[in-house]
Amino acid sequence: MQQQSFIKAVTWAYTLNWGDRIFSALFLLFLAGLLGPRDFGIVSIAIIYVTFIQMFLDQGFASAIVQRKDLKLEHLDSVFVVNLVLSFGLVIISFLFSRTWAAINGAPEIAIVSSVLSLGIVIQAMTLVHIAILTRQMNFRSLSIRTNVSTILSGIVGILMAFAGFGIWSLVCQRLLGDLISLVLVWKMSSWRPSLKFSWQHINELMGFSVGNFFIQLALFFDMQAGSIVLGVLFGPAAVGLYRAADRITNTVVGMAVSSIQHVSLPQFSRFQDQPDELRKSVRICVQMSAWISLPALAGLAAVSRSLMDTIGPNWAPATDALKVMCVYGMAIVLTCFTVPLMQARGKTRQVAILEWARTLIGLILVAGAGLLVRDGSIQVQLMSIAAAKLLVMGAAVTPIFLYLLMKLAALSIRDFVVLIGPSVLASIGVVTSIVLFHHVGPGVSKPLIQLIAEVFIGGIAGLTILLSADAQLRMSIRKLLRAVAGS
Repeated sequence: MQQQSFIKAVTWAYTLNWGDRIFSALFLLFLAGLLGPRDFGIVSIAIIYVTFIQMFLDQGFASAIVQRKDLKLEHLDSVFVVNLVLSFGLVIISFLFSRTWAAINGAPEIAIVSSVLSLGIVIQAMTLVHIAILTRQMNFRSLSIRTNVSTILSGIVGILMAFAGFGIWSLVCQRLLGDLISLVLVWKMSSWRPSLKFSWQHINELMGFSVGNFFIQLALFFDMQAGSIVLGVLFGPAAVGLYRAADRITNTVVGMAVSSIQHVSLPQFSRFQDQPDELRKSVRICVQMSAWISLPALAGLAAVSRSLMDTIGPNWAPATDALKVMCVYGMAIVLTCFTVPLMQARGKTRQVAILEWARTLIGLILVAGAGLLVRDGSIQVQLMSIAAAKLLVMGAAVTPIFLYLLMKLAALSIRDFVVLIGPSVLASIGVVTSIVLFHHVGPGVSKPLIQLIAEVFIGGIAGLTILLSADAQLRMSIRKLLRAVAGS
């Protein structure tokens, strides 16, 4: 029954989260074509700044709420008060240092954009506890609806503003409006209401888990944003805009395949932290389901990268090769993405923090070194160097260590892991092969959009055919789903 509940939660998270990812990708493509790399770069640099400051708002308390077995109302009230008070102080700090951040990146416009985006910190403070509660309850139906609605409505407003000539402010308004809509919906969907009571005792009870988790999140932030930070400081907003577009496209594919399961994995692993057999089953399901979609999709994205960038516009072509490298990087992320929630569920937050900071520091050194080496190179070379440096860290150090820890904690053998991802690897090879063959022997198409649609269709058919032929578990899951739909 518990395993069925887990599958149901994952299914809801997948079904509804895909809407968010698909619409986000469409809005990204539209806005990228309308605004160009520099505007995207300015807003991206500002978002990095605000996101960093915003990390000090939660300090890992949300994950502590999800993980704690004996959660009380006093825990929730105390965390809400801390978040609300901190949010106002963080907004003031953001205002004070926004000009310094703009000067570091050589673009004065970043200061005002960062200041306006900082208002979203207060909005986030009023949603974090509610989101943690819904996550703990595995109520991903409500969470996904909230995300989808806010994404669609704010995206439409952003596009309308871009058409009206508002430039970068269309992106700023899109983000703030999305946060505001999310706030309204999450309060409506959650029955909990804060009483504004505060208790140091209950905060201290959460601190043991939250502090370690906060340092993990801090390391993940620098690891994910290192490329954009180096590009902004060394090369300016246009380079950041190109890099972030490629990065967001890759993350969209990874997110569609993995993020829903990741959200479910921590509460699920936490439930079975003292039941090794059930924990092992849950890890196997997470790895297999994420591989089914992500590996073939990322392989296909790398194969269609040229057509995709040509479709967005000629200004985005320099990011084509970097996008291919990021797709390989994304595959490595998929294979290791459940190690952290598994270790968190087992209470190993300090060990995770050490691992994450080790890879982050190594990554920062290599990325900064790569940026300095190609400072006088073309923008294509600059983007490729940053992407290649991140891939080197992931492939040479992170992936082997994280896979070893995942298999050890979940009692999985190498053979188990190969069996889980083998069909997806074969499907990935088939996707790339079919697209390359079509590109060389197929009919020439003058319009990039038509070429892109054709490549996606051919690659999708090839990948799905191979995956269904090679994976009996997937065939069984689809049959069960079809019977359930027919029965309803």
